[in-house]
Amino acid sequence: MNDFYLNILAFSGILTFGIIHGANDLLLIKEVSENYNFKLQFLYYVIMVVGFFLFFYNIPILALITFVLLSSYHFGEHQWTLFERIEDDFIKIFYFFYGLTIFSLLFYFNIKEVSEIIFDITTIELSDNFFFYLLLVSSSISFISSLLFYQQIKNQLITQIILLALLVLTFKTCGLIWSFALYFVFWHSIPSIKEQTIFIFGKAEKESIKNYFKKAFLYWLLSIVVLIITYYLFKANQDKLISIFFSFLASITFPHTFVVSKIKKPS
Repeated sequence: MNDFYLNILAFSGILTFGIIHGANDLLLIKEVSENYNFKLQFLYYVIMVVGFFLFFYNIPILALITFVLLSSYHFGEHQWTLFERIEDDFIKIFYFFYGLTIFSLLFYFNIKEVSEIIFDITTIELSDNFFFYLLLVSSSISFISSLLFYQQIKNQLITQIILLALLVLTFKTCGLIWSFALYFVFWHSIPSIKEQTIFIFGKAEKESIKNYFKKAFLYWLLSIVVLIITYYLFKANQDKLISIFFSFLASITFPHTFVVSKIKKPS
């Protein structure tokens, strides 16, 4: 299978499971809110998405940094709370640097493609050394943090090391789009859908998962329509379509990180 078809498959995964896993955020908010107002929450949510897209469009470098920092915490928190919830506020530091390590690995093994996208978005050209030192610093702090929080994470440490090794192998052997899609869909989105289904419906059986997708469908469809409109607005810039796609993805991810952080709080 050539790169074109692999990329089509990768984007299909991101646009289905990837977007769907964030499409029930309003339902999650309802579950954790005492005074829930759908219209008001929907308005807030849309404002956050549009606001972050405009932020990306007008101040791209600052928006990109914000996205990477927030997503680092989100990915790290998700990965280390899949198997066990840990009641320690300070472990959030470990979550952040572990998530940043995941980003750094993705960047480091796909330096050329990542540099081009960052340049398209920000007009800033980063050297290869930047990605090396980002990986060195984030992984070093992650390792030191894992020693500090060893007692809290020891039950899942071997599992996480195996998953990380598989992730490194994936990033090293696949291109940027395929690497990101495999991580985002299989490591993040599908486990998150299962976790959210349990949180909302109390279990992750066939019927409850079907209900999750039914409730997510309208918001997923709205996201796809917005993406199509965005594509037509910027279709003259064919060389920047991947950058625009990631900007859109960042915009819908921004509010999602805050919502998931609420449901991840230890009970």
